[in-house]
Amino acid sequence: MKKVVILMLIFVGMLVAMWPAGFAVGYQVKERELCQKVKGNKVLFKFTAGGIMRGETAEGTLRSSFYVDGLKKGMLFSLKQCFDNTQN
Repeated sequence: MKKVVILMLIFVGMLVAMWPAGFAVGYQVKERELCQKVKGNKVLFKFTAGGIMRGETAEGTLRSSFYVDGLKKGMLFSLKQCFDNTQN
């Protein structure tokens, strides 16, 4: 019985950790060349954000939908910060 409880806690812990892990990976967009291209360009920002939303899927990969959702949110948050940095 103890083994079952421990295994269930590990499984639930992994599920809970997937979204923040995906967000952390997606947040690293601002360290890429894409961030420099998006700064101050509203049209390119909109097309890039739309591409992120359409392009990242969990189908056909070993990633879960929780991870991909966190990844998308992290990439969009990072991209918005890149765009906003030149507006100040």
